[in-house]
Amino acid sequence: MSWLKEQASLLAEFLRGGFRRTLGYCALGMFLAVLLGAGIGLLFPQQAYQALNAFMEQIAESGVVDEAGEMSVFALLLNNWRAMLMSAAYGFIPFLFLPVMSLVMNGALLGMLAAIFVTDGMSLAAYLAGILPHGIFEIPALIFSIACGVYLCRNMCRLVVSSPDRVPMLELLEELLRVVVLVIAPLTAAAAFVECYVTPVVMGFFM
Repeated sequence: MSWLKEQASLLAEFLRGGFRRTLGYCALGMFLAVLLGAGIGLLFPQQAYQALNAFMEQIAESGVVDEAGEMSVFALLLNNWRAMLMSAAYGFIPFLFLPVMSLVMNGALLGMLAAIFVTDGMSLAAYLAGILPHGIFEIPALIFSIACGVYLCRNMCRLVVSSPDRVPMLELLEELLRVVVLVIAPLTAAAAFVECYVTPVVMGFFM
């Protein structure tokens, strides 16, 4: 227990440092990406449907949904963890800031889905019922994972150019691993459980 308290204290200290600014920028970026996606969906509904269909095909191929149409908590959890870790791992590639692409794509999909609901004459309340129960956990987890990737990429850039502001890589990876284990993993686990067992029930009130 003392070890866990120590890790939580170190995590809190890290979150109060420079990472907090990166996290804030990523949260703002997600919000703007949602607005962008909504605008694209309203102006170009056909393209929005195509993007959503491609996403649904990707979900079907991931094995998250079985032949009966039921979601597997374990498969969904593994899929979400894989996506979160990839978003962070992209940060190992310097200068390109690839995690930002993940942020824009995910945010835009959320916005386009909202636009599709509006275009089809469905209630935004139904949209929120399908997104918010698990999104309360999943969206912050995604923002944290992308922020980890951006923060890592920024340090990789500083390492390449030998900037005096660079952080020793092992030290930084230890800090980011703490974020993954103590923040992202629990949020992702909660999101998978809620998406499988709570979100369908809430959506049922709007069907």
